[in-house]
Amino acid sequence: MSTRPSASSAPYDIVPREVKFNWGDSPLHWLKDDAFASHAVNEFSYLLTQGEKFFCRVFREALPLVKDKKLCADVQAFIKQEAVHSRAHHDSIEGYLKRLGIGGGDFERNNAVLFDQLLSAEPFGRKPPRFLQKQWLVFRVGAVAAIEHFTSALGVYILDANWEGSGADPVVADLFRWHGAEEIEHRTVAYDLYRHLGGRWPLRTLLMAIVLPTLVLRMGAGTVELMRQDPSMKKKNASLMSPGFWYAWRQAAVRGNVPDIVWFTFHSLRFVRPGYEPLHEASTEQALAYINSSPAVLAHQH
Repeated sequence: MSTRPSASSAPYDIVPREVKFNWGDSPLHWLKDDAFASHAVNEFSYLLTQGEKFFCRVFREALPLVKDKKLCADVQAFIKQEAVHSRAHHDSIEGYLKRLGIGGGDFERNNAVLFDQLLSAEPFGRKPPRFLQKQWLVFRVGAVAAIEHFTSALGVYILDANWEGSGADPVVADLFRWHGAEEIEHRTVAYDLYRHLGGRWPLRTLLMAIVLPTLVLRMGAGTVELMRQDPSMKKKNASLMSPGFWYAWRQAAVRGNVPDIVWFTFHSLRFVRPGYEPLHEASTEQALAYINSSPAVLAHQH
């Protein structure tokens, strides 16, 4: 007798972990030779602290609709991992960035509007009509799947990057590499959940058309926010309207410290192609190899 295939495409169990970082000595320009890239990566702490809380809320909302045992376990592990990620980045903000006088400002407030109000179960306090509630959930799960496609790809980029060549602080580097490695580990979950709830290719394409520019502009806005608070940076370049900002981004990409716009465009096209499977987009073995050697993971174990 044949059995129905699992809705989960992950051929392994996803493992939630705790971590421990020491934020006493990390410098603002944690990439010593690349101030712009330091800010461009650090802004993710503000973006992810709020964004990953949103991921957890949406997946908890979807969990009662999951009928597949393995996918249910994947979603629960995903929620636990993302909760640890959000908390770790919040701790880095409190113990590292704010210690150096860097706050979230308008960037943090606008993220709250996006994740806590616009993308809530009741956008801006308005409950969708009953016949649209399931579709609104599928839309938000699909948005998470599109974002998770990028976070997994960024995980690969970070694990491959030679940040040490730019004088990387090991604690900040470990925060982002550990996080990126776990994004690779759970890269299948959001897309599997999207398909399980009935999400299809046309909506997936629309979602990427929304997520790509939103993500790039949010990253840019966060980098600008941090640059404005850094007395060593030229204030005229701390604007999305400044050619100097985009030139600095390009130079940081040439150094291999952050991806450029072409990189994001290329990966957006991978997400919308027929036959897309997130399992084939990265190496679980590479991710686990880093996780098992991560100083923050090992520090919590001892």
